[in-house]
Amino acid sequence: MELLVVCIASLLASALTLFSGFGLGTLLMPVVALFFPLELAIAMTAIVHLSNKLFKIGLLGRKAYSSVLLKFGLPAIGTALIGAALIFYLGGLNSVSNSI
Repeated sequence: MELLVVCIASLLASALTLFSGFGLGTLLMPVVALFFPLELAIAMTAIVHLSNKLFKIGLLGRKAYSSVLLKFGLPAIGTALIGAALIFYLGGLNSVSNSI
């Protein structure tokens, strides 16, 4: 049942954010985090993000302006890698509740 709820939420969130280009994580992450541990929820949301982006590239990629793609796409790749490294690093730290 949990998987069905997550799949439906993924489909709806992906459809709602198709043209805006943002909001998928904001809509999907809380739903997934209700049913799965946070680390797994982040990974599952990332998989949906990747699938959604590949679908958008296939559907709308020919209409993208290369100058805009270079200005926003390249920095996005770099900052995504930095964010992934931070999640990996911060995930190994003790939380405040464990320190008390």
